[in-house]
Amino acid sequence: MDDKKSRTLLALAILAFTLPLAGWAQPAPRIFFSDLESGPNTGGENNKGAFVTIYGRGFGDSRGSSTVTIGGGAAESYPLWSNTKIAFQPGKAAQSGEIVVHVEGSQSNGVPFTVRPGRIFFVAPSGRDSAGGGFSSPWQTIVKAKNSIGAGDIAYVMNGVSQAGVDDYNASLAIASAGSEGRPRALVAYPGAKPVIGSPSGPEFGVRTPTISGGPFSYWVLAGFVIRGANEALDLARLSHWRVVGNDISCPHGDGPAACFEAAAASYLRVLGNTIHDSGRPGASKLYHSLYFTTDSNHIEAGWNVIANNHSCRGIQFHSSRDGAGSGFNQYDLSVHDNLIHGQVCDGINFATIDPSKGPVLAWNNIIYGVGLGPDPPDGGSNYACISSPGITNSGSPGSGTAEWFNNTLFDCGPRGGVDAGAFHAGAGSPAVRLRNNLVQLKTGENYIEPSSSKALISGSNNLWFGAGGAPANLGAKNSDPRFANISSFDFHPQPGSPAIDAGVNTGIPTDFDGIPRPQGGAFDIGAFERPASAPPGAPAPRQSSLSIERSPAKRDE
Repeated sequence: MDDKKSRTLLALAILAFTLPLAGWAQPAPRIFFSDLESGPNTGGENNKGAFVTIYGRGFGDSRGSSTVTIGGGAAESYPLWSNTKIAFQPGKAAQSGEIVVHVEGSQSNGVPFTVRPGRIFFVAPSGRDSAGGGFSSPWQTIVKAKNSIGAGDIAYVMNGVSQAGVDDYNASLAIASAGSEGRPRALVAYPGAKPVIGSPSGPEFGVRTPTISGGPFSYWVLAGFVIRGANEALDLARLSHWRVVGNDISCPHGDGPAACFEAAAASYLRVLGNTIHDSGRPGASKLYHSLYFTTDSNHIEAGWNVIANNHSCRGIQFHSSRDGAGSGFNQYDLSVHDNLIHGQVCDGINFATIDPSKGPVLAWNNIIYGVGLGPDPPDGGSNYACISSPGITNSGSPGSGTAEWFNNTLFDCGPRGGVDAGAFHAGAGSPAVRLRNNLVQLKTGENYIEPSSSKALISGSNNLWFGAGGAPANLGAKNSDPRFANISSFDFHPQPGSPAIDAGVNTGIPTDFDGIPRPQGGAFDIGAFERPASAPPGAPAPRQSSLSIERSPAKRDE
């Protein structure tokens, strides 16, 4: 598939993914996350402070009389406002506290923001690297910005800026500096802009933190870019406290023991709202993945990402490989939620090396379909599940405790078939796995539980199963048509009369995939969606999860 066609289809996919709720009264606005958690409220363009972008739902297609407050003070400038995304400048009235959106008498939840000192710079195609970097005298290159900003500084990159050549260490952008706690260094796309880092034709890496002396290169924000690499778009190693937010990431020629986005020995990493697509060449190695957390990467959050249309093996991979003595221990404190994953050769999510006894290992509100497509990678077979825990230990004691997978919606898991394919997998050596409130619809011949699983490790309740025979024993006996809104367009919202409605157990999560508060009725719904209590009978559900970029399995070798 050529890059132009891929970009067009991706744009359609994102549009489908972000359509507003329809058919019933709009719920209160909901903020999912922000790109920045701190910044100045003065300086920068028009002396109104940093540009902050928040992502969520229910903001309204245009601003009208709606407002954003920061610590109770109203923002001063709104260069971008849509139903799912707002960019604003806090202005002088802002105080440290919570960002809140106010729409027609309703207000959203809050997300934290700290007002603090810091410098603001700009990069534009018309700029000069010998200039001062201010709004009226911008720099010209991202490399200049990266080399010039300090802890607490933010550089905004305008549309038309591209860093495709080599900076250093075979990367288009090599980052070998650090921010500090509460004062990260930040490279952020100017509101509405799509600046580019890297190229599919080289260098090997788009953004890279080299493994050299002087590290760790921690406390950074990277937000809003188009990032490409000949093999890896992002290669982040031996660092902590990064926020990677709202980027378009792709590596169409990737292969080998790597990933389009790889993080090694990374802690307190937040990967939020990115789109990872068209990664891996046809016939890529089983060791090449879309998003990969390796070698002692712990305290990880991966949420609200779209991972689709990839030739890479796994969508999200956790595997702690050894990198010398005293490394490669099982991973913990992992939160994987609200992701939309489809179009993977192997597993959707693979928790290969985990130890929940040291910190929770959680997967919730994920929508996963059309994964485990096969064929087998050229270097050997794999697993082909929607969510898997194969039970690998490379260093130290095997993992123990219980991984918790709940309120996920899974469809068409493991169509490649065989004993290593299915909706869920727990291999010998895996910690225990508990399944609750999961909604699984498969096709005839597919497996609810991979036949190669150690089934004694899997427990659960209040799961709904359909399409591949009777429900698995002891995992919630519901076995009935979930009545999805439109299975042909991958709209998995439950319709009136669905057996998923009010049939779940309280799993403690406050909202569903759409940001709807849970529960809406007498109990949690099963699956990633909670049907709003105010939905009138027969109201059409929105088509938010229909991604038009899915390749047909028969065309995967184009």
